[in-house]
Amino acid sequence: MEKPPPSSAHDQPLDFFATALTILLCAIWGGAFIGIKISTIDMPPLGSGAARFALTSVVLLAWARYHRVPLRCRQADIGTLAVTVVLFFYINITAYVGTSWTTAGRATVFFYTQPIFLALLAPYFLPGDRLTPRKLYGLGLALIGIVALFFTKLSGQATSTLAGDLFVLSGALGSSFSGIATKHTAGRIHPVALICWQSWISWPLLGLMSWWLEAGRPFLFTNRAILAILYLGVISAAFGFVAFAWLLQRNSATRVTALTFLAPVFGVSYSWFFFGETFAPLQLLGVLGVCVGVYVVNSHGRKREKAMGAGS
Repeated sequence: MEKPPPSSAHDQPLDFFATALTILLCAIWGGAFIGIKISTIDMPPLGSGAARFALTSVVLLAWARYHRVPLRCRQADIGTLAVTVVLFFYINITAYVGTSWTTAGRATVFFYTQPIFLALLAPYFLPGDRLTPRKLYGLGLALIGIVALFFTKLSGQATSTLAGDLFVLSGALGSSFSGIATKHTAGRIHPVALICWQSWISWPLLGLMSWWLEAGRPFLFTNRAILAILYLGVISAAFGFVAFAWLLQRNSATRVTALTFLAPVFGVSYSWFFFGETFAPLQLLGVLGVCVGVYVVNSHGRKREKAMGAGS
């Protein structure tokens, strides 16, 4: 991937390649929480995360060396890089620990509410991105969907998932801040270098936390755990995170994240296929409310776009 353009990329519609790549990432990330759930059957959550990002780090470092991607960044960018690293570390703690406390389907739905938070934060951090009545309407729909999911349980779910749901939801908030910070690295930090630094700093910290908090828990490299780690480390993280950072740096952040509403649809489908997780009608309405709300928040009508183009 060549050097990205300046961070002043504007609110232009995504082209076919960007749209297709984002949908592919949604399909990949819809399976990420399935992979996390499978890996934590045989490994403790934080230890599993450490193994995943150790693998991601090695793959990205090899890629960077082969393609001569510069990993150094200017002193002026160290602060922004540090923010992305801290957020990356926290987001993955919430993803692993939160998913172990809830179901894979619910974790996917709650995590991919991040475009809602981004829509609320973007007007303050990304120039030209306003909170319109259309976005407020979408936020209302998504909020109704979240409430419906919070106060209902998956069929056959004997224990409360509230703690896990809330923890994953906090990761979605952190992810929206991370998206804003990533947008500001455009033209200054290569996306491979960005994720490489995040992974290399995060995996030893996750390993230390696992050693401290998860001592005595089994850590088994079974076939299913290895396959899950390979999927999460190479496909979801090494490819998926770098591709998403590249998309954010080159396109409107809200337009890119708009399409991530598809990830919960993939995630719920995978959860049904792999774990037999089923949703009652009210829960399906909750998922639908989140997906439609997120889409409405980040979409614009054709007439509005033409009017804005005419007035510019």
